[in-house]
Amino acid sequence: MKRNRILFTALLVSSLIYLYFYGGKIPYMFLYTTLTVFSVSFLYTFIVYERFKYIQEVDKTIITKGDRINFLFSINNEDFLLYPYVKVTFCGSGTIFSKQFQTKSLSLLPNSKKTFAFELECKYRGHYAIGIEKVEIDDFLGIFRFTYSISEPKYITVYPKLIYIDRFKLRTNYFSETHSILDNKFEDMTTISDIRKYSYGDSFKKIHWKLTAKAGEMMVKNFQSTSETSATVVIDLKKNNYPIDVNAVIEDKLIESAIAIIHYCLSNWIPVNIVFYSESFNSISLRNPSDFDEIYKVLAKVSFNGNANLNDILNIYLDSNILKTNFVILSSNIDYDLYDQIYKTKMSGNEVSLVYVYPSEHMNGKSNDVFNILSNLPEVGIDIYKMDIDDDIKSVLER
Repeated sequence: MKRNRILFTALLVSSLIYLYFYGGKIPYMFLYTTLTVFSVSFLYTFIVYERFKYIQEVDKTIITKGDRINFLFSINNEDFLLYPYVKVTFCGSGTIFSKQFQTKSLSLLPNSKKTFAFELECKYRGHYAIGIEKVEIDDFLGIFRFTYSISEPKYITVYPKLIYIDRFKLRTNYFSETHSILDNKFEDMTTISDIRKYSYGDSFKKIHWKLTAKAGEMMVKNFQSTSETSATVVIDLKKNNYPIDVNAVIEDKLIESAIAIIHYCLSNWIPVNIVFYSESFNSISLRNPSDFDEIYKVLAKVSFNGNANLNDILNIYLDSNILKTNFVILSSNIDYDLYDQIYKTKMSGNEVSLVYVYPSEHMNGKSNDVFNILSNLPEVGIDIYKMDIDDDIKSVLER
């Protein structure tokens, strides 16, 4: 287009020079023809810009990772004019849909339309804009372009898979004052803390029938109250410099691991705080299983665009919370600053677990420092869960 503009400008200047030095009918005809062609081309393209119509539809807007959606769009020409140069650009060129949404260049005959259908495989969780981003219409001369930007693209939300884990190591001898409303009716029915004589009002489900038969009087089992256990899940949303598809897998592993741990805690009536930095510092408190849907929706849409260092996030949270808890840290970024902060968190009386997700084939020179740090953390009592992008989340977390 730049070359065409230069050529047309040169043609217009030449016609003016020709007219200035020679005058007469032919130079005037040459100038007027040049201006008329330009004006007609501009007017024609403007009419096309004002008259074209489009339709875009998506069959589902909320799905689970691994499902497919169908997207359809059509460009309509309801006039007797030819639509010569139309280019359609789609949203998602910088996302995991970039290979599925290719720019379309087309032309439309009078009273016709063109329809395109896409079946999109949603391999990764997230909140995505899909559909038409803009429609560009060029004139016959290739001098100018009208761009119609779509102000309201279609959005889809891809929810992460919910992975059910049966066990995860948490220290159980903390008492969280902030969750003291969890009374003894929320108990871990798999762990007996003591046995005592029956008191009026005790549930018959707690009666130890075998011991009652031997002792000749009603004996009752006391279970460990899960209100003595609390957890803080800290998620690192800092993006790596790996290829886009590798980053997508890493991010999904982190989010699905976090969701699995959160679901495990809430299913066992263990109160949990979710901490992350996304545009601002976020701390979300959850107390019972009914709160799970809230955080599930939040983590489905959260973006890995944070620029805050995880060691700073941990430091802020520690300074504002004096209660001891189980820290579960999920990250794909490990350095010595984070090592120092994790050590400080542990020495403050907290229990600390680190879930580290990494792409072994893409780490190159970083692996030596990273695995040196990881090998030192268990020496100070930190539980390490190393997870390659090909590893199974359930197997790693339940080890």
